Amino acid sequence: MSNAKVVGVLLGGVCLGAAVGVAVTSTVLKNNASRTTSASSGSCSVDGATSQTAALFEVDGKQYTREDLSTEMQDQLFQMQSQLHDASANLVKEVALRFALAKDKKIDVGSGKELPDLKTLMEPKKVTEADMKAFFEENKKSLPPGTTFEQVRPQLEQFMQGQQMGEQVRQEVAKFEEKGRLKILMKAPVAPLVNLDLAGLPFKGSETAKVVVVEASDYLCTHCRDAVESTEKLVKEYGSKIKFVQANFALRPTGLSGALARGAWCAGKQGNEQFWKFHEKAFAVPLEAANPISPNTEKAYADTALKAAQDSGIDVKVFETCLASEESKKAIESANAKLTAAGVSATPTFFVNNRKVGSPANLSSAIAVELERLSANPSKAN
Repeated sequence: MSNAKVVGVLLGGVCLGAAVGVAVTSTVLKNNASRTTSASSGSCSVDGATSQTAALFEVDGKQYTREDLSTEMQDQLFQMQSQLHDASANLVKEVALRFALAKDKKIDVGSGKELPDLKTLMEPKKVTEADMKAFFEENKKSLPPGTTFEQVRPQLEQFMQGQQMGEQVRQEVAKFEEKGRLKILMKAPVAPLVNLDLAGLPFKGSETAKVVVVEASDYLCTHCRDAVESTEKLVKEYGSKIKFVQANFALRPTGLSGALARGAWCAGKQGNEQFWKFHEKAFAVPLEAANPISPNTEKAYADTALKAAQDSGIDVKVFETCLASEESKKAIESANAKLTAAGVSATPTFFVNNRKVGSPANLSSAIAVELERLSANPSKAN
């Protein structure tokens, strides 16, 4: 196996866009256009989003809009538009930053003039040998046996340097935005309106808030676990301005994620406060518990959920009876079916007032936009 393929295996499971947030440099984008397109497929979209009433195509003289499509097709179209938008917005952020930095350095940035690249405008932080070795050790189980650090070092350095540069760019863009010197004016695509059944689901914030945020998540999903801190921060930031609803979506209903989702439902039967206590403990369950040594996996999963309930301080006897009931299993099946019909196919998935947010990274801005919209038009709920 070539070094390029080996490092591809090493980095294949790493979300390239998670830490970067913005493009690294125009040079990298130009030289790797095809690779960048595929790598960005998890998050991208362009200005000029398709509205619900804009014609998409015409057949035999009749025009069809997004509203004429099935719910599934509407969601697929929105996801593709969102991915393209995010990729384009990332590039625009980088270019805007280059303009701002060049102006600060008294460089002429007149219309049509070539901008200096980021490596010229800001001093890139170097990735250390220790950082690269630590990353290699953490991920070498994914590599073919016998692969050495020296074999993949050049590609690894390039990858990690790109990640580091991307993080620097993200931080610089944030600084300029906070100072009001930089604003991204591209319009994000508008998600199709869906009908979410939120009856009985646990929530935080104000029950009567006009902005309802829904998170569909799975307790064993690493991205969901990563999102916990940011969502808690949002709930505190917006307070009574929003109603934050948790909708569990078990990716493996017959596995541990299903047992934990049933456990959360049973905890919720004891009260909203009890649900959130269990919710916290469920996210703390070790991921290896999904692959128990015991041949009786169903009992092992139930025991793990029961342990989370005990740690939550809720009524364990009532919980245990509920967990084993057919009612809890049917509740999870029903929840999954409803969320799937609303366009949930992965976790975490967020909705703001019944419209899916294209990327979790855009959740805060989506909430802010909706609050601003309702402030300007108090009579409009959707």
